[in-house]
Order: sequence, then structure tokens, then C-alpha cells
Amino acid sequence: MKRKKRASPSSKKNKKMTPAELRTNLIIAGVIFGVSIALFLGKAALFPGADSRQSTKAPAQPAASVERPAETPESPVVVDLPPEEPSEPEVQPEAVAETSAPAQNELAQNAPAQNVPAQNVPAKDTSSQSTPNQRSPVRVTQQPTRQVAPVPAKPAKSLKPSKSVKPRAQAIKPQVPAVAARQVASKPVKPVPEKKRGTLIFVFDDAGYNLNQLQPFLELPFPCTIAVLPGLQYSKEAARRIRSAGKDAILHQPMQAINLSKDPGPGAIKQGMKPDEIRAIVRKNLADVWPVSGLNNHEGSYITADRQSMEAVLDVVREKGIRFLDSRTNAKTQAPSIARERGMTIWERAVFLDNSQDKAAIIEAINNGMKIADKKGSAIMIGHIWSNQLAGILHEMYPELVSQGYSLSTLAKLATNEEFDE
Repeated sequence: MKRKKRASPSSKKNKKMTPAELRTNLIIAGVIFGVSIALFLGKAALFPGADSRQSTKAPAQPAASVERPAETPESPVVVDLPPEEPSEPEVQPEAVAETSAPAQNELAQNAPAQNVPAQNVPAKDTSSQSTPNQRSPVRVTQQPTRQVAPVPAKPAKSLKPSKSVKPRAQAIKPQVPAVAARQVASKPVKPVPEKKRGTLIFVFDDAGYNLNQLQPFLELPFPCTIAVLPGLQYSKEAARRIRSAGKDAILHQPMQAINLSKDPGPGAIKQGMKPDEIRAIVRKNLADVWPVSGLNNHEGSYITADRQSMEAVLDVVREKGIRFLDSRTNAKTQAPSIARERGMTIWERAVFLDNSQDKAAIIEAINNGMKIADKKGSAIMIGHIWSNQLAGILHEMYPELVSQGYSLSTLAKLATNEEFDE
């Protein structure tokens, strides 16, 4: 039998490759080259600058130095994230560099490469097993919308975060508490104080006839002055109740009117009386309702215009240390000129409140008194306790008067220059 001759080595070299074999070899070489490039790029993304540390401080073992213990499960962030998910936002390479570079520089100065803290390696290093289509775990952990709470990974026992490197979560401050802190720290706006306005003094005449008409005025919620007629059945009791209610009492001294047919009542100063007789009558009437802060005239359009009579009245006023309120029932009154000559201070009525019993007319009179107080600083308004609506109207208007900045006072406080009550 003839034996087949073996092909010599030289003959094998000379044998040409078929196109199919050449194509297969090129594909295999391309795959190996692509895998090598992917592994190199994945290592560079995870450990920038690891080659320089390995060459100077430790042997080149990057995979073994940061691998988690065997019992640590795979991170759900790396395993569960599909590579083609379009809705997940991409993290820019600059953000990764800002997060990892400071920690890497600090670790490069203080520790070898194998002691990298867990803060910079949040997932298991799978660079040696990953394919080019897998995403870097460092890039995935930077996404704020990824929630890892449902499947928490067991923390590594051998890797503890360095005390000098603060966790990334602590550096991010929530926005809502910061806004609330700014709101609390802001200073409250102070209310603008109301403008201080004039002083209103309400005087109510003709107390002493009965106590029922007096009671509504004793219940007014502000200080006021009430004038008591002398020599009547309820004169002394009325004066006592006025003082008990904290109001101001004065003597309502009866005087003769120009109409001589009018009877001013008990204890009146009448036409033709001598000065001594007038002084005696005034002293007796004051004693009937004493103590009081002053006196004013009841009617008296005739007597107030008589100089001699008014000089006798003001003699007693100075003697008792009280004040005189001129109700000004006559424009020709002599009281102001006598007071100026003697250096005395007297008061004068600005407005009569109840010449008409119509409610609108009473309110208009009060408004006129407010205007006078704005111009002159104060206004004395005189009404009468027999007015049916006066007390009720003042009850209703009082809050508005105070809110507008008016002060309410009495003749007694006006005389002593005390602060006005409101």
C-alpha cells in the first residue's frame, strides 16, 4: 500500500486562508479589541487616577481592593436598571467629577488605593464582568429620582465611611424648611399708630329732679361731668351717686334769665341782689352738693351779663379753689373779661347737644364738637339728663370716637392737667 505523504510545515505556511476563515478571524479580533476598550473605559470612569496610585503606593489590583464581601447582595441600582430606559435623565460627567474628585484627592494623600470609602463606591465593582452596554454604577447613583428604599442593600462590614468625608446626602439641604425659617425670622410689621386728636368733655345739666333719668348717664363707658341743681329732693343723693360711679360732679347754679317770668328754681341768683347776698347763696349751694370741682350757670342770661353779680360769683369760685364753666346763654356775658382781669381761668361751652330732640340733630351737634376739638385741642359739649336719646347715642358713638383718636375727659381733670382717659 502506498502511504500518504505528510504535509511539511513549509507547505502549511504557503497554504492560503479562505475568505470565510479571514472574515471569522477579523470578527474575533474586533470583539476582543472592543471588550478590552470597554473594560479600560469602565475602569477609568470608576477609578480616575487609580493607575497613578497603583504605580506609587500599591500593587495593581483594582478589582480585589474594593470588592464587597461575599454575603453582600448585588446593589439593586446596578442590576435592575435597564440600559435602554429613555425616561431616566443622564448625569453629566462634570457632576461625577465634582462628586468624586475631592474624596479621591483626600484618600490619595491619607490612605492606599484599597482603602477607598464606601461613599465613593456605592455599588459592587462589576467592571470586569460588565459588557459595553452596561451603565456605570457611579453615574446611576447620582440620579435624584432613583429610589433604593424598597430593596435596601446590606451595608459592607469592612468598609466604613471616613469621618473626614461627609456623606453626599448631608450636604443637600431641603428647600421647604429653609423657606419656613426665613418666614419665621422676618420681623412682623408694626401697626401705624393712630393720630392723636382733640379732647371731648361732655357735661350733663339738671341732675337732682329724679334718679331714674340720671342712671343712664352714670352707666356711660367714659368719664364725664354731671351738674347738680341745689335745693331739690334728690340733689344730695344725685351728687353722691355721681361720685360713686366715678364721674365728675359740679354745682349747677340757678341764675335769673332775661325773661323775668321764668323761675330758675331754689337757690337762684336774682335781679337786684347785693354782692354779699349772692356770695352767701353760692356758698350755701356748694355745701349742699360738696365736694365738687366747679360750677356752671343754670339759665342766667340776665345775671351773666351783669358785671357786679358775676364779680360776686367769681369771688366764691376763687375762695373755694374751683373753676367756673360759662354756659354762654348770653353772648354778652361778663365772665370772660372779669376772669382775665383777675388772672383766673374759666371754661366756656362750645356746643349744646340737645336743643333739638331729633337723633340726627344730636349726632350733628356731636360732630360739630369734634371739629372744634380738632381745631382748638378740646371742646366742652353740654346736654341734659332729661334728653331721651342722648345717653343711648353716646353709647353707640363711643367706640368710634376712641378709634378716631379722641380723648374723653372731665372738667376736674382738665383743671388739674391730668392725662385724659379714653
